[in-house]
Amino acid sequence: MFSKKKPVARVTIDQFSSLISGNLTVAGDVTFEDGLKVSGEVRGNVRHKPGSHSLLALSAEGRIEGNVSSHDALIDGTIVGDLTVEHLLELHSNARVQGNIRYRQLSMENGAVVDGTLSRMGDEEESAQVFELPRPQQREG
Repeated sequence: MFSKKKPVARVTIDQFSSLISGNLTVAGDVTFEDGLKVSGEVRGNVRHKPGSHSLLALSAEGRIEGNVSSHDALIDGTIVGDLTVEHLLELHSNARVQGNIRYRQLSMENGAVVDGTLSRMGDEEESAQVFELPRPQQREG
């Protein structure tokens, strides 16, 4: 008679196949599969391999300056750039995102800050469309 809402999926962290530790700065683009934990700094785009069920975890000390894409993402650090998450995005209390965010499911804690737009992807969107983010157009006036 009454439909039950589906519970929000939770991402579990079993293991990360890749780690950028707090004492490391990477200058250049990063492509990953499976799990990537960033506690250091990346100055470049961070993208998951298309078709993979990847997990990106950005710790409170972590920083990414570039566009980011992942299947699932746990963000507790700083991103300066656009963020696209195909499945579940969790913005934790220390998250700071300066850019536009596209997501399918969103969980956001008190204290998280987004300086940009939040756009929910529809179920009909193809995941292939997720990888390249459109840049906002400047209005002439």
